[in-house]
Amino acid sequence: MIKIRSPIRPRSLLGAALVAVVAGTLGGVARAESYPERPITLVVGFSPGGAADTVARQLAEELSKQLGQRVNVDNRSGASGNIATSAVLSSPADGYTLLFSAVNLATNPWLSGVKYDTKTDLVMVSQITSVPVVMLVSGNSNFRQPVDLVRSAHKTEGGLKAGSGGIGTSSHLALELFSRSLNVPVIHVPYRGGAPANQALLAREVDLMFDLMSGGLKQMVDSGRMRALAVMQDKRVSALPDVKSAAELGMPPETYVRSWQGIAVKAGTPKAVVDKLHKAVVAAAASSSFSTRVGDQLGYTVVTSKQPDDFQKFYLAELARWGSLIKTANIKPE
Repeated sequence: MIKIRSPIRPRSLLGAALVAVVAGTLGGVARAESYPERPITLVVGFSPGGAADTVARQLAEELSKQLGQRVNVDNRSGASGNIATSAVLSSPADGYTLLFSAVNLATNPWLSGVKYDTKTDLVMVSQITSVPVVMLVSGNSNFRQPVDLVRSAHKTEGGLKAGSGGIGTSSHLALELFSRSLNVPVIHVPYRGGAPANQALLAREVDLMFDLMSGGLKQMVDSGRMRALAVMQDKRVSALPDVKSAAELGMPPETYVRSWQGIAVKAGTPKAVVDKLHKAVVAAAASSSFSTRVGDQLGYTVVTSKQPDDFQKFYLAELARWGSLIKTANIKPE
């Protein structure tokens, strides 16, 4: 005999749906409360030993203390950081795989033809640093201040030769801002990385370049091998106290530029986990060991976000700014 089941009433369906929603919510809260239950991986899109790697490892050490679980650094260099980003996006959205984010996240979408959308595929957790950009010439150059560069550029056929660490890098974009804002003719000479560009400047193969503040740069300036003409922002930096800011030198805000670093996770990571990570990242960045290593030795400024949304808004503004410049300057990838 075939038994006919009584139909499920709409009210029963609604009750079942509510139970499922409540169970899922409570399950998410429980996971957030117990997070983290195992080691965490911080994926870094830069090679070991560099300034970014130094910041990431110092942060990972302090984060381990804050979260009570080991935070391991996984270097996935190459493709301007896209390999690292892809690694994070292919991992579960559970807060156990973090991305060491930097300004390349705001430039790559316009240059590299990436297959992901950083606006929707990633969630920003907190900024951790703000990195000054410095205008540099060789230590035995005749240029003493930016106005000397401007005058000479207008007298030189084609303009002065300006080196950079490559197409679309911070050093290149800073050069574009300077050249376009002040109508300074320059010949861009891209190198494969900051190190060969620095060597070219020291050998006077190029007349000037812009570079990120670092311990190595400070040593070259302090030793007299390089001369810093300006810090491209509104204030001086403690690492180079005698170098005037762009604002002091009368350069417009359009020339100001700072790089940055922070932490991001895959979109879909539970908000409670993101909030817990944010609190831990801010505390880690506030530690004396992190500020000493990053601030005193590298010359960076420690900057954290009040809320994850604040870093998200900052990132979107950076994405728009660099996208506009890249399009206007018709910058194409190498």
